[in-house]
Amino acid sequence: MIDKVYVSANDYLRDSFRLARMILDSGWLPDDLIALWRGGAPVGVSLHEFLYYHGLRPRHRVLKCQSYTGIQTREHTVSFEDADSLFHSLAAGSRVLVIDDVFDTGGTARAVLERLRPCGVEVRLATVYWKPNVNQTELKPDYYVRETDQWIVFPHELDGLTPEEVKQKDPVIFGLLSPRTSAAARPARSGPPDRS
Repeated sequence: MIDKVYVSANDYLRDSFRLARMILDSGWLPDDLIALWRGGAPVGVSLHEFLYYHGLRPRHRVLKCQSYTGIQTREHTVSFEDADSLFHSLAAGSRVLVIDDVFDTGGTARAVLERLRPCGVEVRLATVYWKPNVNQTELKPDYYVRETDQWIVFPHELDGLTPEEVKQKDPVIFGLLSPRTSAAARPARSGPPDRS
């Protein structure tokens, strides 16, 4: 069984702001923030808030991309959803910061960089967690807060956790997930809502 590290919401938020501080202190100020959906979205919001607080006004966008392994093949593929308008809207020469929660194999980062290359933009990568031992590319994030080899479980994550792990992670969330409060356990209404 894989050892899992449960990151608290406060620690994750603070590390996101630490990442923002690194970027501001570097002097390289982005014109655009592209947060990779899903994991990069909360980090992207924190970075945007931090930079906005310091008088900077980068555009903040979300890019939905997903990785999967094809059936009976080890080829790593990344697909993008509704991405063309985002890529076409970037101004040549602008500075683009790509944000994610974890940089592990590097496959997603490589695919995003390949899509950004024809845009003529200057790109840097930022992540909270970097896993260099599983990186399968020549890439390295320009900014990262923590280097780790551990399996990170983020505050919002439930998928892949056993009920016991959810309870260990947060007993309150575990209680909220119980069948007595689950929408799936409630009978469906038939017909329009009663407006009387």
